[in-house]
Amino acid sequence: METRIQIEDKYKIKLHLKRKISKLVNLLFEIDEIKNNSAIKGFDIDTIAFDIVLTDDKEIHSINKTYRNKDNPTDVITFALFADDDNKFVFDKTVELGEIIISVDTAKRQAKETLEKEILTLIVHGIMHLLGFDHQTNKDYNFVVRVQDSVINGL
Repeated sequence: METRIQIEDKYKIKLHLKRKISKLVNLLFEIDEIKNNSAIKGFDIDTIAFDIVLTDDKEIHSINKTYRNKDNPTDVITFALFADDDNKFVFDKTVELGEIIISVDTAKRQAKETLEKEILTLIVHGIMHLLGFDHQTNKDYNFVVRVQDSVINGL
């Protein structure tokens, strides 16, 4: 499956992520639970597309407050256009999944190793949300974390 990614780097960190993100998507779809339970299962798709915005705490705080009624910055917010829409459609075998917004400020504070690894982890987390995986329960959260750790370690 081809991956088409548009990255808007408002923070200007200049990481070269596209090739790694494509590999992460392929690793995700090697996992049966993802392949068999994602929002795109059953659709004839050759390409998945999504946007990534790298920003700061100020902007993500504003987005979090406006769209989630949470008055604080966070690490990642997703807008799942495909998974959350009842009128799912695929055009020319391409699905537009949505948008992942990441606060580089928060990613820097959270990074246990490198900023790039933390951002890639947040991207995998965001992709899972775009594919319809949520974590409203501890069981679901543990699944998401297990998968994202597995995929990052496979990179």
